[in-house]
Amino acid sequence: MKELKNRIFKIWAYTSSHSILILRSPLKYPDQEGYNESYIHNLDIEFSAVAYLDIPNIMEIIIINEIDSNIPLKLQYTKTKLGYKIFEIKSDGNTYYIAAGSYRIGKNKWISEDRVQNMNLEYDEIIATS
Repeated sequence: MKELKNRIFKIWAYTSSHSILILRSPLKYPDQEGYNESYIHNLDIEFSAVAYLDIPNIMEIIIINEIDSNIPLKLQYTKTKLGYKIFEIKSDGNTYYIAAGSYRIGKNKWISEDRVQNMNLEYDEIIATS
């Protein structure tokens, strides 16, 4: 389980051709409202091999958990027959789901770039993977 607090995440990029989803909490500059040291970098949650997506555009306080039991009926085929991992996303008291091959959370200082546009980009630091 990975919990990300004090950041607002947005659907930053998605491509169906490469099945990649990026949720980003963008960095802030010192002159922006709400700036503090935790905003000196972007936080990207990058899902690869995305097969199912059920999340809102904006989320706060994200908790990501890969689940192997109590999988919603609508995702059981995706898990058992197709072999995808099922990620439960909790945010603001709601539960959402993403079926994907994996995810990783990375820090970076890219302004408008992301790994959907340029797969050669490397994160400054990977803080979680599954």
